Amino acid sequence: MISFKNFLNESNSYEHDLPPAPGTQPIPDGHIRLYHQTSAENLNSIAKHGIRLSDAKGIEGPKAIYADPNGFYGKPGDRETVEFHVPKEKFYGTIVDMEHVSTKNIIAIHRPWHQKVRYMLNKPDLKNKIISGERDNLLNDPHYGEAIKYIKKVSSHD
Repeated sequence: MISFKNFLNESNSYEHDLPPAPGTQPIPDGHIRLYHQTSAENLNSIAKHGIRLSDAKGIEGPKAIYADPNGFYGKPGDRETVEFHVPKEKFYGTIVDMEHVSTKNIIAIHRPWHQKVRYMLNKPDLKNKIISGERDNLLNDPHYGEAIKYIKKVSSHD
């Protein structure tokens, strides 16, 4: 199994890497795949330290590590999403019964621009337009900018 650490770059950052699509990586037998959706400002801490109960805010209910096998606030990747696995017996409804989910249990951190990259890479005409600069007017667009920057970056290394 590929570990989340393999997707971190030398600065221990996931920010500019494209992880495998949600739900595509194997997990250990007896574990359940879960998705924890959070705000962007929490992702660096989670990438470095895992998901810690001590950092939970308890905004919508008791202080807990909330997760869901299908995405707690929507489809995994539609918003900032941490994909991870835990032993099945440690998950009850929407709560992970653990003080800490280690980084070794994190499969990937998904951001909305990741889905856009995958879509663009599967459209050769669109990919070529991006590489040639025809979509540079969208580099600062909040919906497409990161995806376009990523494609231009990886294409410059080909």
